[in-house]
Amino acid sequence: MVFVGLVLALGGCSSVPGRTIAVPASAQAVPQLAGSYHLVQRGETLWRIARDYGLTAQQVAAVNRLPNAARLHTGQRLFIPLPTESARFLWPLRGSVRSSGGVALDISAASGSLVRASRGGAVAIAAARIPGLGKTLILDHRDGYLSIYGGLDQLLVGPNMAVRQGVPIGTIGAGSLHFEIRYQTKPKNALALLPRD
Repeated sequence: MVFVGLVLALGGCSSVPGRTIAVPASAQAVPQLAGSYHLVQRGETLWRIARDYGLTAQQVAAVNRLPNAARLHTGQRLFIPLPTESARFLWPLRGSVRSSGGVALDISAASGSLVRASRGGAVAIAAARIPGLGKTLILDHRDGYLSIYGGLDQLLVGPNMAVRQGVPIGTIGAGSLHFEIRYQTKPKNALALLPRD
């Protein structure tokens, strides 16, 4: 199977051990829209929350009917609609980016940061530990493309699950996310396929 060879090939990549972070389970979504809920943490702003989910502050304020978007309260529940699916890849995580030879990316962010599906697809592999990468997810985008997420602290999806673009699929620990995009199992330059913003 192609994925077994891919997993073995990934074994030589670097890994950073992480710590366990508890991620609250999302509540039921609003029936009219697909999405999830976000529990506001101390110090968070609407702008930052929206940006982390690939949305604008206006979109989040509108769907939650917020009369005063500047006044969020710790513990407040905000509905976060899923971004519109697209054929392009999106950044799985916002943070400091380091390229690994121009192909793979290592993205550093705060421990516990959510990692999101760069594109919609199905979970081909959800591995507890791949040598050199740690906990790893591989998404099959059903058009020859795969996206690989290594160095995860928690896996939030399982094998064969369908995921939409932008959906949280894991968290990172103390370290960085190892991110790759492959076409027909061959590594592609991830920076060339991600938006420049």
